[in-house]
Amino acid sequence: MPTSHDGLLTPTELEAAQLLVTLAWRLDGGQLISADQLLARLCSIPTNDVAMASIVLLRQVAHSVAPALQRPPTEILDHLRTWITGRAGASS
Repeated sequence: MPTSHDGLLTPTELEAAQLLVTLAWRLDGGQLISADQLLARLCSIPTNDVAMASIVLLRQVAHSVAPALQRPPTEILDHLRTWITGRAGASS
């Protein structure tokens, strides 16, 4: 059984990652057509597979934008954590 380490995804995790990216791309572009279908497909994937796909995607994004932002990937992820914490506090 393949492991989800260092960017290697199982086929189910890869499907989840593809759905997450496609869904984010469509929502960012205001394309709500079939977003509900993508979300339904994503919800049918086991939670652990979606979680691992999300982690791998976040790491990839952080490492990809780090050179352009001239910040280490951990600092970018820390910024995201701070942003989420602020959003969670605002919704409470």
